[in-house]
Amino acid sequence: MFQRLTAVRLNPVQLTWVAALFFATIGNFALWQTLWAKVEVDSLHSLLFFISLPVFLFCILNLLLTPVLALPYLRKPLLALLLVISAGCHYFMLEYGVLIDRSMVQNFFETNQAELASYFSIPLLLAIFGLGVLPAAALVALRAKESGRPLQIVLWWLGNVLVTLAVLVAVTLVFYKDYASLLRNNRQIRDQVLPLNFVRSANGYLQRKYSAKSQPLRAVAEDAARTVAAVDGRPKLVIAVVGETARARNFQLNGYPRATNPSLAPRQDVISFKHVSSCGTATAISLPCMFSRMPRAQYDEVRAATEDNLVDILQRTGVQILWRNNNNGGCKGVCERVPTDDMPTLKIAEECVNRDGTCYDEVLLHQLGARIDAMRGDALIVLHQMGSHGPTYFERYPTETKVFSPICDSNQIQKCSNEALVNTYDNTLVYTDRMLGKTIELLRRYSGQRDVAMIYVSDHGESLGERGIYLHGTPYIMAPDEQTQVPMLMWFSPEFSRSARLNLSCLRANADSRSYSHDNFYHSMLGLFDVRSSVYRPELDLFSACREPVRRFSSAVTPENG
Repeated sequence: MFQRLTAVRLNPVQLTWVAALFFATIGNFALWQTLWAKVEVDSLHSLLFFISLPVFLFCILNLLLTPVLALPYLRKPLLALLLVISAGCHYFMLEYGVLIDRSMVQNFFETNQAELASYFSIPLLLAIFGLGVLPAAALVALRAKESGRPLQIVLWWLGNVLVTLAVLVAVTLVFYKDYASLLRNNRQIRDQVLPLNFVRSANGYLQRKYSAKSQPLRAVAEDAARTVAAVDGRPKLVIAVVGETARARNFQLNGYPRATNPSLAPRQDVISFKHVSSCGTATAISLPCMFSRMPRAQYDEVRAATEDNLVDILQRTGVQILWRNNNNGGCKGVCERVPTDDMPTLKIAEECVNRDGTCYDEVLLHQLGARIDAMRGDALIVLHQMGSHGPTYFERYPTETKVFSPICDSNQIQKCSNEALVNTYDNTLVYTDRMLGKTIELLRRYSGQRDVAMIYVSDHGESLGERGIYLHGTPYIMAPDEQTQVPMLMWFSPEFSRSARLNLSCLRANADSRSYSHDNFYHSMLGLFDVRSSVYRPELDLFSACREPVRRFSSAVTPENG
């Protein structure tokens, strides 16, 4: 076959047509699945509109590929790269229902070898080979005709552009209302057009990454200071557990009918917040956003990366900080300036036994007592979990902790039955529950010397096949509740709630009835450590409404007391 292809000679414009035709048809099968479901063909006009869609897409791709394929020595390598990357994206779009936007591209760039390995499978390799490697090899085998006068070559390119523009304008004028309605009501379509989606998203990500690295760190809350009462009282110890991929609806404490919280559910002193929204649908967005002063509606990743975050401010006011990481994606820059333990690199034998090099989350508690003993004064310890990160949910918990079966012991979760998939995911929550229970017991051992508390909140949720969507990372504007509604739990020792003047009955009532989000985390943590600053917003401090007023006593004689 390749010998026949080497005999074919195409000029660069014709090569552009072949590439555009491939991407407008076979190379965008996931897009055509969506369009077939969205466009109702019930009249001659709607039929003609549907027929116009591949013509429209061909014209767009032809115009956008023209600058790439006009480069003599780079056209084949660049096009081959586009084909292979598109094939990988195509697989994830088809199999998991994901969209390729900037956050998804960011997840790819910022992942590590272990996380990438969890996605590899024979079907993925076959998809890359069939839709990427083979077309790329055929492309390389084609011989391009570079001969011709310079004026003739320029006329070819100019004619191609002008004719394509003319066809595009004609199609748009005839079906303007149809295209406007389709794109306005289905915004996800732009994140499904290969290779435009990942090229646009990668460009946006790299530009913002460069912008963040080129800017100096800006100080925030330089006026931050702790109250006299906070400094003079018993030292506080707060452990903040940042969950991974846990969704609120599967927590027993939130009304889920299965026993996914066997350790915490019987406890009367654990408060579960029922209505909490995440800042994003991926760790790369949610984690920096949680620790940033910016609310979700105003969040900017460059700004977040170039200014002090919550742990920076607390550390500057005298709070001892320790970040312990067990997450493949790391802390996304949040912990860069505070003491950090990267637990997987310690290779704790009994906890780090997974074939992909990941550790069970109880590794976060390994010799934590010794680290606490070395801390003086108030302290915040952040435990960043691996949690329920997929698709290899079955590797997130030890076999002996499995409660629900049958399970899905494969990364091909879309091939498993829904029962097996949910069982496996729920087992990850049972293990998280056990880890949180052990964290509380560890804290209780220090309640004689410190006021202790635990706060748990997940970074985002997860889709388990609802509406054909798996995993997470869907653009927030169209993300399902399974990806944006997250669990948040709190536990306070009696001494902590007393010294912090927390009315736990009030807090428990608000947890049941009020809606909160990651926007509350930053200001609530500042309030919990009695930090006052111009950036602190009491209306976003979820504790402020349930904080008892300071009791004042006076011996002055008044007309009322004689």
